[in-house]
Amino acid sequence: MLPKDTIDKIISAVEKSILIVIILFLIISSILLIIEEINSIISFYGEKQSIKIIIEIISKTLLLLMIIEILITVKISLTEHILSCQPFLIIGLIAAVRRILIISVEIAYVHDMFNHYIIEMGLLILLILIFVIALAILRKYSIK
Repeated sequence: MLPKDTIDKIISAVEKSILIVIILFLIISSILLIIEEINSIISFYGEKQSIKIIIEIISKTLLLLMIIEILITVKISLTEHILSCQPFLIIGLIAAVRRILIISVEIAYVHDMFNHYIIEMGLLILLILIFVIALAILRKYSIK
């Protein structure tokens, strides 16, 4: 049987390797998303439904912001071996705002599901309120 120190070193090496792969995937995802966003901006000119493209660009930008927050969280986990809850709350907050933006466009074009969208938007607003309260509590008491 291997000594405890050797097992800890192996697990630590595997953990770091997996986190590095995750970081690489996040960087590649960010680059592909930026390319896709540039394509959306280029297709903006000459498009009749420009509001849809603007919302799409905003949505992609917020998704990119979410990826960056995840990347920062993984980096902190890799360097400091600490898992902080604040970045996850921020990611959730960004995701909820992103979905509200998408719903606001869908309401304008898909009238059949109006009641469904209003209920979803109400739940998202409640979720945003919970995220903001949680972040305020965490910052007030300096909890990471």
